[in-house]
Amino acid sequence: MPRIYRNIFFFVFVLLFLVTTPLAVLYSQGYRFDQYKNIFIHSGSVTIKSTPSSVNVYLDGELQPTRSLDIINNSITINGLRPGNYDVKVTADNYSTWGKNIEVHSGLSTEFWNVLLTSKSLTSKELAGEGAERYFPSPFGKKIALVKKDGNKMEIWSLLMSTNVPALIYSAGNAEFSKNIHDNIEWNSDEKTMLVPFEAESGKDFAIVDSEQKTEPMLLSQMSGLAEKNHARWSPDSQQELYFLAKTSDEESTSLYRVDLDTRKTDLISPDVAAYDLSSSALYVVRKNNIIYKTDLEGKNEEQLIFTPIDFSEAPGDIRIISYDDKRQAVISEDGEFFVHNDGETGEILKKIKDGVQGVQFSNDGKKLLFWTNNDIGAMFLREWDVQPRREENEIQQVVRFSVPIKNIFWYRDYEHVFFSTQGTVKIIELDSRDHRIVDNVFKYNSDNFTSSYDTGNGIYYFLDETNGTKKLFEVYIPEQTNILGM
Repeated sequence: MPRIYRNIFFFVFVLLFLVTTPLAVLYSQGYRFDQYKNIFIHSGSVTIKSTPSSVNVYLDGELQPTRSLDIINNSITINGLRPGNYDVKVTADNYSTWGKNIEVHSGLSTEFWNVLLTSKSLTSKELAGEGAERYFPSPFGKKIALVKKDGNKMEIWSLLMSTNVPALIYSAGNAEFSKNIHDNIEWNSDEKTMLVPFEAESGKDFAIVDSEQKTEPMLLSQMSGLAEKNHARWSPDSQQELYFLAKTSDEESTSLYRVDLDTRKTDLISPDVAAYDLSSSALYVVRKNNIIYKTDLEGKNEEQLIFTPIDFSEAPGDIRIISYDDKRQAVISEDGEFFVHNDGETGEILKKIKDGVQGVQFSNDGKKLLFWTNNDIGAMFLREWDVQPRREENEIQQVVRFSVPIKNIFWYRDYEHVFFSTQGTVKIIELDSRDHRIVDNVFKYNSDNFTSSYDTGNGIYYFLDETNGTKKLFEVYIPEQTNILGM
């Protein structure tokens, strides 16, 4: 080949290199050429992490082929999107559809880390709990305590989940389970012993019952000799100790006591206590002066957590305190006045949030607080949330409101969705309000007195429903159990 042609080829290749290399660099950095504006623009992306993980993703109605998706850590990313609005839809066979109109920004990823599709064919399993009025799963889901009635007799059964076989372990004549909706059968951490609140002719009492029937039942009244016993709880550091509120015959206000089941010795832990809660190593008490204090489990090393009394608008009655840690507590009066103490990154607040509140639940990381009334659900964000969608510390959002009563409200396992039931349907709603909050129907039920709970650790939704006029206990896995590939 003549030298002149070789020189021409050389300079052509050099020119191509000089032109294409910047284009390749720009492309690798997310720049795309806009044919309408005739300029290079910095593209954005969309990232989706879903349950189930195997899904189809549509962008403006077009199915995105697998080769165009980056799949890392079970999340899906669509790169190279020009800034603007897009309709995104996520589907899977036999599941609900998730879809939103989203905005993609230049150089940024629009992220959805908690996309939940609900199954259209959930299969519930009936457990051997026929006739149960209430039920209480043990801490790790190995057993369920069942409350039944036989005439004027209260019966407590223990259902072993591995065999689905129940056993009658305690009964009491002329007695009934506590009418206080906030009273539960509390299992000890060994999933063996339970604390049963009940009402008899002599007043309220608590039975300590061995689910394996290796020891005889005991009554708290036989050990303490104190009046008006209430709010009994197991000690977090001993299988043989429990705390409770009571008062002596000459006291006007209740105090917090602890009893040792082995020695049957009762000790005063903290005086003039209106309410208390326990953590693994501390006690949180609200005294009659409406001040929150923290002590160790012995009632010593007292620390005052707030210095302004909780300002109830009227006599609070029977109050509850729900604590996450030293910096985060919720207090609810008998008529539903709801206060939050939050010592956060931006300062400390003691604030009344709402009236008519029936219950609250902290998220597992303590950054969110779920609360609800008879008709609506709200969420308070106790710490700044840097993951999309971003939230500010102490921000409060109304999640949903209905004109009819809503019940059975609790967190889903990702703490970004909330279960609730109304008008014969169990529903789940997301916290993410971008574009709109998606509400899905989970399943239908029959009973007007439908009750349910959710085991976040095992992903099991338990519920009591009626079939042919008989109450029965069921379980259903939400999400459905899948293999390691999410199928």
